[in-house]
Amino acid sequence: MQTSLRRAPLVTEICDRLLREHRAVEWLPGERTLSARLGVSRSALREAVQRLEIQGLLEVRHGVGVRVINNPQAPVQATLLRELPDFAERLRQFSEVRLLVEPEIARCAAERGSPEDRRRLQEVHARLGDATDVNHAVQADLDFHRTLADMAGNRILALMLGSIAELEEESRRITLMGVGIGAAFSQHERIAQAVVTGDGPSAREAMVEHVTAAGQASR
Repeated sequence: MQTSLRRAPLVTEICDRLLREHRAVEWLPGERTLSARLGVSRSALREAVQRLEIQGLLEVRHGVGVRVINNPQAPVQATLLRELPDFAERLRQFSEVRLLVEPEIARCAAERGSPEDRRRLQEVHARLGDATDVNHAVQADLDFHRTLADMAGNRILALMLGSIAELEEESRRITLMGVGIGAAFSQHERIAQAVVTGDGPSAREAMVEHVTAAGQASR
C-alpha cells in the first residue's frame, strides 16, 4: 500500500509530461526510449499510459504504437455501452436529456450571444440547407447545436455535451432520416431567427418543438 501511495504522484507527473511534451495525433517513442528519456521505470510508464488511455487522451494500437489524442467522450461512451447496451433505450433516454437541456441552451444563446456569434450561427445554419446527403446534413446539424452551446457561454455544459458526441451523432442520423433534411432545416430556422433577434423565450419554445419532433422520429 505504501509503495502504491508513493508511486501515485510519479504516475501523475508522467501523465502531465506526456501531454505537455507531445502534441495531439503525435506518435510517442517506443516504451524503452520513452522511459529512458523521462527517467522512469517502464512499469510506471505503462501505468501512466493506461491511465491516459482510460481518460481518452492516448490511443494504444497494439503492434503499432501509442499516440496522443483528445477524445474525452471515450470513457463516457464506454460506460454508456456497458450500462445501456440496448440501442433504442439509449436513444430514448438521450431524447429525454435533450428536452431537459437544449431548450435552456437556446434561451441562453439568444440572451448571451454576441453579434459575431449570431453571424456564425447563421453561416452554420445555412450549411444544413445546402446539404445534399445525410452525412453532410448530420455534421451541419451537430455544428448548429454545438454553436448554440458555445453561445450559451457555459464551458462545463459544452464539455458535458462533447463527452456524448458519438451518441449525439447516432441520434441526429436517425432523426434526419426520419423527419427529412427539409423539415429539420425549417425547425432550425425558427430557432436561429429567435436566437439572432435575442428572443430567449421564443428560442426556448422553438427548441422544445424541435427536440420533441426529433424524439418522436427516433422511436
